[in-house]
Amino acid sequence: MNILHEVKKLEQSRLLSNNNEVMDFESAIENILSVRNYKYIKYLCMGLDDDTEDEEVMYGLVHAIESYYKIVGAQKYFKEFINAIIHISDNAREWIKLLNIRILNDENSLKEYMSVVKKSDQITKSFLIKIMQEIKVDDSAMFSESVDQFLKSI
Repeated sequence: MNILHEVKKLEQSRLLSNNNEVMDFESAIENILSVRNYKYIKYLCMGLDDDTEDEEVMYGLVHAIESYYKIVGAQKYFKEFINAIIHISDNAREWIKLLNIRILNDENSLKEYMSVVKKSDQITKSFLIKIMQEIKVDDSAMFSESVDQFLKSI
């Protein structure tokens, strides 16, 4: 299997505007996952797009990305995840926020995430600070405490 072909198929179908795109998108996800290489988190993240027409199918991609957490552990997962999301922020900011919200909702994941982010470069930290601040503004009652914990840790 040509992984770059699958990535291209994933990117070209990410708007999910018709049945063919949905089929191509889901097929590309399955094929990328079948290789079982956690370094391919970056490729899966390239399929995220805020302009998608089928959020339910896009959630399948979210679950596929998150599936690596259990396979490789938090430290490797978060390192790859952080490196990937920096490069897709123009097209997928809302999905990036959603993935971060899911981390904020799990205390153990948040601790591991903060540990990885602490070791990141300043550009990455600045990017994630902005994402977390946006999450806090969007829903202060729900995320104020966990976002503050994140911000203090890095």
